[in-house]
Amino acid sequence: MHVTTIDRYCPSAGELLSWSVDTSNVRSEISDVPPSFNQTVHLASAGESSTWLAAAFTVRGRVDRAALGSAYHALVARHGTLRSSFSAGPEGIRRHSYEPDDLVLRVDTVIDTSSDTVLRDRLRDTLDRACHPFGHPAYLFAAIDRADASTIICGFDHCHVDAYSISIVIDDLHRLYEGYRCHGTSFDSSETVMSGNFVDFCAAESHAPPVAQSDPRMRGWLRFFDDRDGVLPTFPLDLGVEPGAVAAQATEVRTLLGPAATERFDELCRRNGASVFGGTLAAMADAVRRCGGGPELPLLFPMHTRREEKWRNAVGWFTTNAPLRVVSTGDLIDTIRRTGPELRRAVTLGEVPVPQVIEAMGGLRRTRADIFMVSYVDYRLLPGADRHQAIDAHHISNATTADDVQFWISRTGDGLALRARHPDTLTAHRTIRAFTDELIRTMRNGVDHEDDDGVEATGGRDTARVVGL
Repeated sequence: MHVTTIDRYCPSAGELLSWSVDTSNVRSEISDVPPSFNQTVHLASAGESSTWLAAAFTVRGRVDRAALGSAYHALVARHGTLRSSFSAGPEGIRRHSYEPDDLVLRVDTVIDTSSDTVLRDRLRDTLDRACHPFGHPAYLFAAIDRADASTIICGFDHCHVDAYSISIVIDDLHRLYEGYRCHGTSFDSSETVMSGNFVDFCAAESHAPPVAQSDPRMRGWLRFFDDRDGVLPTFPLDLGVEPGAVAAQATEVRTLLGPAATERFDELCRRNGASVFGGTLAAMADAVRRCGGGPELPLLFPMHTRREEKWRNAVGWFTTNAPLRVVSTGDLIDTIRRTGPELRRAVTLGEVPVPQVIEAMGGLRRTRADIFMVSYVDYRLLPGADRHQAIDAHHISNATTADDVQFWISRTGDGLALRARHPDTLTAHRTIRAFTDELIRTMRNGVDHEDDDGVEATGGRDTARVVGL
């Protein structure tokens, strides 16, 4: 899986197709299921810029338009969040549900161009307009038609998907498209594995049992914020943006370790009681320290909430967050040994619903619009991972504005990679480039000078539910 942003995504030119979704004859009803916590925060902050995630993959030859239209329709029928929408009015935000059988999809040509740049810019504009948080549909179904190999693309407003969902969408669409392409209308999409409904998950979330303030997990949350005077963490290096100001977003995409080096780093981490994610966080803390940011790296990290099998193949925003303070000793092995147990403890804090944490604290204070966080996704473990390389699978995010740094660490068969979004300032570019260079040096030196006397420990379970936004 290639994890990137739209400003760095460069598909080859061709005919850009878009499937419009006609809801004029659709039966709908107002649902009594409230938005999830993530959806509520997202919808409350929805502004002019569109926050969307997109999936893309390659198929051989020309697009079979009838087959892809049927595949898109089946995708909506399979996933409850895609047949729901939100509206804002005097009564607040309401969820609406739609009957998928009533939806009519029609394909149109958006543009046919020989220019890669023109196509990419038009695709970005089309995604921005289609993937809005309110109304239905909140997504774009599209494709780039070419003679030799075509690209299937679909984007979704963030309120309906997370990073894990992008892999599910690619897996579903690839299976559905090939099924309809080979068998036409005789293909029965219900024969493929169905999934749970994210709307049902939202209903369960709204009735989560309270966690007492005396609970060790709640106390862990409160200690984290007490140490910071109740303020959300920020990246500790200078980005050239004053509190209250924002800038356009820039993106850094780097390879941290290749396949063989990643395997050796994995072994190094596990011998010292941590997972790859824990080891990467340790290396990040050491890199921050060497760049002048101090010995502590406090952050939030997202975790997936697919704790039941029925959610494993469901599309939705199945994430929560947990807090972690990584302490650098200046020695990578020692920092890894300290970070592994701390990360495992932090994962248990993610079991406390974030709204309950906020209520217990009487609210959170923040100095930035963005929240400094580090996300980790091992794409090798997600649905359809065995085909990602063959079909050139991409996870593409929009580029909007930024006032802090957010990191996405992804592990694939190609190794370990980093994507960072940060303010587009000269200071931030210098800071993030220097930090990333130091991070790569730290990790590669750790692999090259592996300590053969590392202590055998049970590591790695800390990432069982750590899957990013």
